[in-house]
Amino acid sequence: MPMAMDDTEHEQQMLVQWCMAAQVFTESEFRQVIQRTYNTEEEEMEEIQPVVEQINSSMGAFSLELRSCMDQTTGTRKWALVNTNADAISTGATPYSASELVTLKTLVVGVFTEKMGNYSLSLHDALRIATKRNGTVAGTLTRAETESLIRKFCADGWLATDSDNGYVVLGDRSIIELQSFFNVGFADYIRLCSLCKEMATLGIVCMECMEAVHPYCANRLMSASASQLSCPACNKHIPQLNKFGPGERGVPHALESVAGSVRGESVAGSVRGESVAGSVRGESVAASVRGESVGVEEPATQSIKKLRIEDSSDEE
Repeated sequence: MPMAMDDTEHEQQMLVQWCMAAQVFTESEFRQVIQRTYNTEEEEMEEIQPVVEQINSSMGAFSLELRSCMDQTTGTRKWALVNTNADAISTGATPYSASELVTLKTLVVGVFTEKMGNYSLSLHDALRIATKRNGTVAGTLTRAETESLIRKFCADGWLATDSDNGYVVLGDRSIIELQSFFNVGFADYIRLCSLCKEMATLGIVCMECMEAVHPYCANRLMSASASQLSCPACNKHIPQLNKFGPGERGVPHALESVAGSVRGESVAGSVRGESVAGSVRGESVAASVRGESVGVEEPATQSIKKLRIEDSSDEE
């Protein structure tokens, strides 16, 4: 049963303000705040979806929406109040300067289109592409300045660092908030977990049908079968060596293109011995940042749709 509550404007405003300040929060934290805000006992609150729907209904006019994602390793659900515009990096990351936004876009795109399909960059590579790209727009940053900026992006949830291997990966905020950004410009790089249907940036790929599975979802499948991991889509055995993520051997997106992609779509192009589709080749994508036209590197493979953000005709 949905929980009953008096949805006053004041209480909802308080809840929205908390969501904006918290940026990214677990479902457990969200429940606790809802209970305090509406003075509701825990046993009375069977689900939070009514609250989510109320907030989304009232905030839709402002292009804001509560969205969530599952932690791919632990299964913990995390929430954020996000901007629904396709260019959410520019509109959502307003505390940053124009040059910092360029660096953030470059790093997000670089991580998401990493050529081995691991959705990660070594710190060395992240510093290299960020320093190079920022230098073409607003003066070259030193290595120390760029490293400090990356730490800032990590603190704000846009990026994160893999503690085991020292890689730069997408943060929870990027995974939750940049869905439209990725769908519009980088759909061919999106992997969805075959079990939970959420975006997967680490996990394991079935080489028979190219479906992906989160580590958490793979553990659920293993627990259910108590033997070997079988693909939930084609039921074939998935060897543990087909992993992708920070420090893994990876599954290049070019292989998925040849197989028809993970979504069953026909993708133009083939592997011709060239570098794997998805590497950052220095082509520019026009994007508006606070009224200024800036570029961000984009893959040049034919199978990738051009990112359409405001001034799509602007190129370096």
